[in-house]
Parts: sequence; structure tokens; C-alpha cells
Amino acid sequence: MGRFLDKFLDKFLRQERFKKTKKHIPGNSVVCDLGCGKDAQFLKSMLGFIRQGIGLDGATEDYKDSKLELKKIKIEKNLPLDDESCDIITIVAFIEHLSYPQEVLNECFRCLKPAGKLIITAPTPLAKPVLEFLAHYLHLIDEKEIGDHKNYFWPQNLKQMILQSGFNRGNVKSCFFELFFNNLTIAKK
Repeated sequence: MGRFLDKFLDKFLRQERFKKTKKHIPGNSVVCDLGCGKDAQFLKSMLGFIRQGIGLDGATEDYKDSKLELKKIKIEKNLPLDDESCDIITIVAFIEHLSYPQEVLNECFRCLKPAGKLIITAPTPLAKPVLEFLAHYLHLIDEKEIGDHKNYFWPQNLKQMILQSGFNRGNVKSCFFELFFNNLTIAKK
């Protein structure tokens, strides 16, 4: 994972996803980032702006201070969060790694406060051959990370899954970015 963080293209793409996501997060929010990564970079970049950050990932270490809590857990089907405890839940370039994405989306709905938001970035099927080429042939992005992708999502497929988890149709919006290789989907509870 260390080499992954050191690669320029990975860093650039990650920062683009962070920028797309951050602009939808209101200040003073309780934000849970699923798949926060070892260093919880996304949450740490917002600590001056949000009330509290909670990061969940199997690669991080347990940590807690007044504004940031990191929990080392493998995200499978259940989230270790109370009902209606989060203003925002983010899944930034992580849902494609999940074995049970529908179950996790169901849990996100449970954990969001009324009027809370779920914000997801996910690669589309168009990205698969490009990412695999960049990882396996050019070695510009991390091969292990790309090899761990279990799914790629068109916005309409992701929207269907979100609707199945309990969100209302009129409260789910999607758009493409990065030349149709990624999508941003936002669902308001």
C-alpha cells in the first residue's frame, strides 16, 4: 500500500475524487468515511471543517481523539455505528472493493440521520480496461488495489441499489466525472 500512496497518478486521481466529494459536505457534520484507508487522508483533510470524523477500514489502526475516530474493521455487511448517528457517509473509491455492497448500502441508510447524505464515487465499467492497463502493464497505479475490484458501477445500477436500501427516487442524483470513468452519486435520506 505504501508504494500505492507514492505514485503520482494515484495521488492525482484520489485528490480529484476528494474534491468532488468535499463540496457536498456541509460544515459541522459528523462524517463517516467507509474504506478510509490506512491514513484516513480524506477525513484528516476536513478536520478543521467537520464536527467529527469516523473512519472505518481494515488497513487503519484503532485511534480516537476529540475529532477523529478510526476503527480497524473489515467492512462486510454490518457497520459498527448507531442508528441515525451520521450526517454524512462517504464511500470514496471503495464500494467496488466490497463483497456485499447492497448490505453495506442498507447499513448506510440505517446509520444516516434524517436528511443525512450518502456520497459515493465509483468507477464505471468503462474504467476497468483502462485501470487494468495502467496497473498491470504500465505500473502507474497499484496492481493489488485494481485486482481487488469486485464490481464496476454505472450510475443507474448504483442508483437501483441505493433505492433498494430505502432512499427515495427523487433524492438520488448521479453524474459522471473523469471522462465517464467515474461516477458521483449522492443520496439524501
